[in-house]
Amino acid sequence: MIIKLLLFALTILALLFPACGPSDENLNSAKLRETILQALDRNQEANVKLKGLIDTELISRIDFNSIRIDSGYVNKKYYYSVLLEYSDPLLNRFAIYDDQLRLYLIDKSLNGNLSAEWAQKDNRNLIFIQERFLTKDVLNIDRLSIYEMYDTTAGLVYRSISRLVKDKNTSTQTIENISSDFIATKISVNINSNIINQTDTFYFNSDSRKYLSSINLFDDFVKQEIEDFRWVIIKPQIPSIDLKNSPLP
Repeated sequence: MIIKLLLFALTILALLFPACGPSDENLNSAKLRETILQALDRNQEANVKLKGLIDTELISRIDFNSIRIDSGYVNKKYYYSVLLEYSDPLLNRFAIYDDQLRLYLIDKSLNGNLSAEWAQKDNRNLIFIQERFLTKDVLNIDRLSIYEMYDTTAGLVYRSISRLVKDKNTSTQTIENISSDFIATKISVNINSNIINQTDTFYFNSDSRKYLSSINLFDDFVKQEIEDFRWVIIKPQIPSIDLKNSPLP
C-alpha cells in the first residue's frame, strides 16, 4: 500500500514539474537585460544566445547610456524590444526577441536618444521608435521609425523626420492616420514655406513592404533647412546620418 501511494505521488510530481518548467524558462525583461550585460562582458554563451546583437564593435563597451527593454503581448505571447543607446550613435542597436529568445530583427541605423512604444492598430502589432539628435551642433531633429511584427519576423515599414527645431522655431510632421494602405501625415511649419499646413501620404508598397511617399515633403524641407543653415561646426558630426539620401534603407 505504501509503495502504491509513493508511486502515485511520484506520478503527480512528474506531471506537475514539466508543466511548470517551460514557463520558468521563458524570457522576461530582467533575464534579457542580464544576458545583454553578460554578453557585453565577453560572455560567449550569452553572446550566442543574443544572435548578433553584441557584435565585435560592442564587446566590452559597457559605457552605454542606457538599455531600454519594452514588451508587447501578441497572440498570447510576450515579445521584447531592446534599445541599446551609446553616446556614439554608430553603436546604437535595436532588436526584437520573443519569450524564447528567438531573434526577429536587429537594426543598427538608429541615432541619438531613443525611445520605444508598442501599439496595436487594426490587428497589426507596431513598434514606434523615436530618435532625437543634433546636426550642425544646434539643430534638433526627431525621426520616427515604425516596425511591424509578423509571424516569424519583423520589419521596418516607415521612417521619416517628425520634428525640426531651428532658431527656436519648431516644425513638425505628425501622423494623422495609419491604415493597411497608407499613412497620412500633417505638416506644421512656423516659418515662411510653401508646405505650411500641407499633408503628405505614404502609400504601402507590397514589394518592399514599406510605406513610401513620392514627394517626401517634410524630409526635403528639413534637408534644405540644414543645407541653408550657416554655422561653424564644432562638435563631431556623424557620417552615418545622411539626410540627403532616402530615409528608408
